Amino acid sequence: MTQNPDSMREVTRIGDLYAFYEPLLTERQRQIVELYHFEDMSLAEIGSVLSISRQAVHDQLRRVGEQLEVYEAALHLQEIAAKQRTAWALLIDCWQAVRARLPEADRTRMQRAIEQMAATLSSLTGGEADA
Repeated sequence: MTQNPDSMREVTRIGDLYAFYEPLLTERQRQIVELYHFEDMSLAEIGSVLSISRQAVHDQLRRVGEQLEVYEAALHLQEIAAKQRTAWALLIDCWQAVRARLPEADRTRMQRAIEQMAATLSSLTGGEADA
């Protein structure tokens, strides 16, 4: 069965938002989102595991999605992270283009600074930044 591209984008968006705002959700909300989005369980399967109706699972997922969107609208963490990734990629591209032209001492200092920034970004994003 082919999934609707809009539906796939929605699943991806919820997963991305969940990565930022998961600590703000209740344990039950996290459990339902994880079973649905990460364990790929059906609404009926989740309902069976949690002893609730399929409709209750559906309603809970819809509410969690709305709640995650409210958090993003207020805090913009996903938006900021996307801009940081774009800026980081541009910086690395520029560094690749100019590093060979710098004196060794400046090149070493800049490489250390980039590596330190990569480590900082990696700790914030779960390992996405490479120097």
